[in-house]
Parts: sequence; C-alpha cells; structure tokens
Amino acid sequence: MTFVIRPVLLVLATLGTLVLIGLGSWQVQRLAWKNDLIAMVEARADQAPTPLAEVLASGLEPADSEYLPVAVSGGFPSEKVAHVFGTLEGQAGYYAFQTMRLDDGSGRLILVNRGFVPQNDKAETYPLPDAAELTGLVRHYGPARGLAAAVAPPARPADGIFFDRDPMALAAYLSPGDEDRYLPFAVDSTLPTDLPRGGTTRLDFRNAHLGYALTWFGLAIGLVTVTAFLSRKTSS
Repeated sequence: MTFVIRPVLLVLATLGTLVLIGLGSWQVQRLAWKNDLIAMVEARADQAPTPLAEVLASGLEPADSEYLPVAVSGGFPSEKVAHVFGTLEGQAGYYAFQTMRLDDGSGRLILVNRGFVPQNDKAETYPLPDAAELTGLVRHYGPARGLAAAVAPPARPADGIFFDRDPMALAAYLSPGDEDRYLPFAVDSTLPTDLPRGGTTRLDFRNAHLGYALTWFGLAIGLVTVTAFLSRKTSS
C-alpha cells in the first residue's frame, strides 16, 4: 500500500496528535498527583491529634500541615456563625464557621468549620461543644478561583451566607477589624456533634485521571489511523 502526502491534512493531523498526546501526558501527571494526595490524606488523617501549639511552634509549611489532626485549646468568644453553602451526601445545606480564640494568651483567633447543617435546620446559633478541647483537621482554605469563582453567587453578609470559603471574608464577617489576628488556616472539627454535624471533611477523592489519559491517547491513535486511511493512494 502506498500513501500520498497531503500537506494540509498532514499538518493538521500532526498538530492534533501533539495536542492529544499533551493532554494525555497531563492526565498522567494529574494521576500521580492525585495518588500522592490520596496516600497523604489517608496516612495523615489517621494520626492522633497534635496540640496546635506544637504545630505552630514547628513552623510547618501549608503542604506539610494540610489535613493534619490537631487539638485546639480555647473558647468561642461569640456565637456568631458564617454559613457557607455546600452539600453533604447529596443534601444541600451549609457549613457553619465560627471563631475560636486560643487560650495561650496571644489573643490569636482561628476559623473553625464546625460541620454541616441541612438547609431546613439552619439557625442563627448552635450549641457550643462541651469538649475540653476541639479536635479537627487543618485546612488551608482560600477564595474560589477560575470557573468556581465565576459561577458562585455573591455573598450575602447581611444574612451571614457565603458561597466560598474565603478566610478573609469569613473573618471580616465574624470579627470585623480583627482579620489580622486570625491564623492563616482553618480547622475542620472532628468532634461527633449532631448540629452542626462534625467530622464531615471530605477524605475520599474521585480519581478518574487514568481513564482520561487513556481516552486522550486513544484519540491520538485514532487520529493517526484516520489520517493514514485518508492518505492512501487510490488506484485510478
């Protein structure tokens, strides 16, 4: 079988193949990243809580403390709640964020995600935990970005309702003027409270990157095959 070089077809097919291979390679990289993330979360989240004072003293970088279990000693200076819209197990509702003041005499504050509240159970305040100390997972939240930021409805501070977990916006609502006293991360409570429902941090992650990679590579092979078919020299 002989082939005829069709310049336009060859250029377009080459560019398309390179793009598809690039997308497949990117998904392979994402697969490795996701596998590392899952392994890290599984190993770290099962550890015994470390006193927050020790974590702060060690100066851990965000990547080394994300999902780290900690024990926080302090109290809630206010019952004020910031409700961040979200879902849990397919149910719509809110995650209740409150301010906790550390009892180390520094006056430092920390955002605490106390857990999930179904829409119908939303209230202005909730019973404060009676545990001697709060336990939770360190989370380095930030404002929504990209498409999530573009489609998120505007916050409604007058109602205490927000649609992304922007720490500065939540801190400004909960304790106006004290934003600079907040620690640069939040804590997701793991206390077994009912309302808000504690221990709701998502620890399982969908991992479909291998399937995506195979799809892109398969399309690249298909494009090469179709190009070769269209480049056949037909007999006159």
